Amino acid sequence: MSQLTGKRIRDLREAHGLSQKELAACAGVDRIYLCRIEKGRRPGVHAVTIVQLAATLETSTDYLLGLTDDPASPLPAGRWADPARLAGLERLVERIARLPRERQERVTGAVLALLEGGYTADPPS
Repeated sequence: MSQLTGKRIRDLREAHGLSQKELAACAGVDRIYLCRIEKGRRPGVHAVTIVQLAATLETSTDYLLGLTDDPASPLPAGRWADPARLAGLERLVERIARLPRERQERVTGAVLALLEGGYTADPPS
């Protein structure tokens, strides 16, 4: 991770009054792993980890990654902060990534078709 990403995570953590241990617990990551990210000593970080940290810190992944200077979160606070949900999404992405390219495209297309067709996992109210 870049020094900028680590600095932004540390600055937001401190602004929220969180210790590394508290942020790590809330985001579902290991404290030592978080420490390495903050110091820029972690060359690669899973996208899901960045999403978890951004959700916990109520900011955007783009801000953490240095793609924008606007720290405003595009999602309602806590919407994606559930570590179990994010871990499930990470497993799904990893399984899809192991498929041959043609099957990856078919699965991705099927999921997008479900989403674009108005599919929702929530029961009707």
